[in-house]
Amino acid sequence: MKRLKEAVITPSTSVIYPNYDGNGKLCAIVLRNGALVRVGVSPTNIVDLSLRYYGSSLRGAIDGAKTILGEISMSPVVVSEVLNLYWFPSKSPSSDDCVWFALAHIYTYKGVDKDRTRVILRDGTSFTIDSSYYSFTQKYQRACMLKNILESRATQMKLEQPRHSVSFVIYKDRKKRNYEVTEE
Repeated sequence: MKRLKEAVITPSTSVIYPNYDGNGKLCAIVLRNGALVRVGVSPTNIVDLSLRYYGSSLRGAIDGAKTILGEISMSPVVVSEVLNLYWFPSKSPSSDDCVWFALAHIYTYKGVDKDRTRVILRDGTSFTIDSSYYSFTQKYQRACMLKNILESRATQMKLEQPRHSVSFVIYKDRKKRNYEVTEE
């Protein structure tokens, strides 16, 4: 298995799960392009590093999602809206056994028993997690809702009709505090 110090989420990344190295350090395994890669940081750190790579942070992404979805726990995040990278955690991101899933890579999921769910990815990989079907469904649906709301907002903005434009001349009179505005 290939080893990396750090990794950035790409459109081909489907799941990130915890794995302890030989020294007991929390690291991660990343499933990308049908290959497993061992990474020297935790799954949540990979998500945060990826968000920073694309211009945000985990704190900012969680705050943004909560602004849209309301005060929820275990919020989904938008890693990159342009690349359709919507991710959600299986547990609290601060939990050592938190698994992160890419919304776009989930084909289906089903309950195994009352405390476990099997997630089937689009490439055929199945991943069984310690989460009830109900709990996983709730997290999956929140990620779908976040994606749908953001896409709907973008569509509305694109459909907005441009108004007849008016030109302005905006300048600051050095003797005054504020800028002056006149129509041209």
